[in-house]
Amino acid sequence: MLDSFLRGLDACLSEGESRILVALSGGADSVALLLLCHSAAAPRNLVIGACHVHHHLRHGEADRDLEFCRSLCGKLKVPFATTHLDPAGPRGRSPEDWWRQQRYALLEQQRREWGFHVVATAHTLDDQAETVLLKLLRGSGPRGLAGIRSRSGAVIRPLLDLERQRLREFLADAGQEWVEDSTNRCRTAPRGWVRWELLPLLGTRNPNIRRSLAELAHTLLADDAYFARRLAEQSEWPRVGAPVSRSPVAALPAPLRRRWLLALAERLPLGEPPSRIQIAMVEHMLGDGQPAAVDLGRRWVLRRRGELLILEPPPCRPFDPIEIAAVGECELPGGFLVRFAMPPAEMRHRAFLHTRIQDETVSWRSIRPGERLPLPDGRPIRPLLVRAGIPSSWLRAWPLLEAGGTMIWVPGVSVAAGWLADQETGMLVEMEEPWERHGR
Repeated sequence: MLDSFLRGLDACLSEGESRILVALSGGADSVALLLLCHSAAAPRNLVIGACHVHHHLRHGEADRDLEFCRSLCGKLKVPFATTHLDPAGPRGRSPEDWWRQQRYALLEQQRREWGFHVVATAHTLDDQAETVLLKLLRGSGPRGLAGIRSRSGAVIRPLLDLERQRLREFLADAGQEWVEDSTNRCRTAPRGWVRWELLPLLGTRNPNIRRSLAELAHTLLADDAYFARRLAEQSEWPRVGAPVSRSPVAALPAPLRRRWLLALAERLPLGEPPSRIQIAMVEHMLGDGQPAAVDLGRRWVLRRRGELLILEPPPCRPFDPIEIAAVGECELPGGFLVRFAMPPAEMRHRAFLHTRIQDETVSWRSIRPGERLPLPDGRPIRPLLVRAGIPSSWLRAWPLLEAGGTMIWVPGVSVAAGWLADQETGMLVEMEEPWERHGR
């Protein structure tokens, strides 16, 4: 078992990555993942931690899960953290989709706080098979049928080649208990129906159905990687603030045009890959220009404007001043990430400011309507942001940095007089746009 796990782990990790945060629910799969990581820690020089996301659902059962996870980590002497999810998501969103998005966000926050390289989740071969069937039933295209990736950004899934039953046998042999989530037995939810009704039925005809579906996903994923390399040679993808020409995309053969859209979607934090209907709508847009825009999901819109293809992100809401320390990093409302004095420079927007910023009261806030730069010519900020390629949906919420109540830096525009320094003597300040780090 350990050898199989190590092969999966090695395939997920990049060179130099050794600090792993295990997403620990208390269920059999995540407990097996924690034990396997713990067993691999010494021979592979790994540092292991665990994080439990409390959903505040299922009442006493959720509290029981938390105490079990805390006790297990105490026994193993593994650092343990608990984060809390607000179960009341926004109206109009699937609760399951909201919980999943927030769960990953909380795990990522804990990973950064502890300085770990990756978050490991306990998705198994069975989860992969269930996902392929669910995507097929929903009418997904080939990217959807490619299923769960072994790595997405900083999230790794080293158990994807291992069956759920094999993990339970491993725990039984180790004398290790786990807790059961009663909602996993529900057969009315789509995944529960696939798990408890459809897959067993298909298994009566093909006992290896789960592995067959997982191998299908693996094959389609390899195809995706190949087509992505070919597409990179023949066209490019629009980015936020950087449109591309329609003609090279429209000139691609139809199969590559579809793959172009799927590769674009892979770069975005969408809940699902584009469906066949969305793919067909983009095909029409590339041809006769109708519709003029297609929502790819979560309000990410691909728009045709003349001969340009423009990627428009979801809008951000303006926010009031937020005081922070001029050290470390902080996430602002809307997903903007700011960082002080943490070289090397990695983010798109950066400036070197006078070190006296450390002695000032520092705050971030959104620009105000009609606001101008604190310069002699007093130019309006908004047109300068437009010229810098900042999308219109972010203009009202675009952050600026103040010190002592004075505007000192507008990312993408300029640094106020008297605050600009050079790399040798100044303090590095950076800002990352929302969702820019997706998939990194």
